[in-house]
Amino acid sequence: MENTLYKEITKQDRFEILAMMREARKKSGHIEIAYDDKILSCPFLQVDLNGFHVAWMEELSAISEFLPMVIKGSGEKIEFNAQLQSIDQQAGHLVYGFPEEIVVIQRRQSMRITVPDYYGFRCEGRFRDGFNYTFAIKDLSAHGLQLQCTQPLPTLTRNGMLLKNMTIHLGKFGSWPVDLNLLNMKALTHIDDEGQTVNWHTLSCMFAKPAPAFVRKMEEVVMELILDLKRTKRLR
Repeated sequence: MENTLYKEITKQDRFEILAMMREARKKSGHIEIAYDDKILSCPFLQVDLNGFHVAWMEELSAISEFLPMVIKGSGEKIEFNAQLQSIDQQAGHLVYGFPEEIVVIQRRQSMRITVPDYYGFRCEGRFRDGFNYTFAIKDLSAHGLQLQCTQPLPTLTRNGMLLKNMTIHLGKFGSWPVDLNLLNMKALTHIDDEGQTVNWHTLSCMFAKPAPAFVRKMEEVVMELILDLKRTKRLR
């Protein structure tokens, strides 16, 4: 969303960085690595003061330069650069050097919730190519959402375009017609815990000119989701 909704904090203390990366590994379990105009999402396996391990990816194994990396949480993300240090052939790990500093980017306002798959939230719409698309809703706030698409996107899809006449389906909370401003689109290659490769696109969108009543309703939905997830966690 807009930059005014974020604050950035730079951390350089090695033990503080280690603690934050360990916590992020528990919550996320993956690191996104930017390379050659692509985003590669790798399982984040372990970390200590000597470095951190990610799952083997063939195209990363021969790259020696520093690469930008991101670990995403529900309300923050950790950004840093790291360089391949060694390859653990026996374990099938790539070992990267411990980052000298990280940038923690946190949301100032507007609660955002990562939506578990079992809620089945989705967004549907007809694109300019005439094809009907269904996207999974991966996170939600009062001002926008992130969509996940496993289908090939139309070639005309670009950052900044307006997606008109979409419909969001939020399960028991209801369905609403919306227009969406596409802020950012990424192509991701993901390696899952079984080593299988999955490709998808993520589309970060803001609601276009939402009515105040709609914003309030989305705030209520996000709050109810947060409480619902807390109740579920307590019951486990």
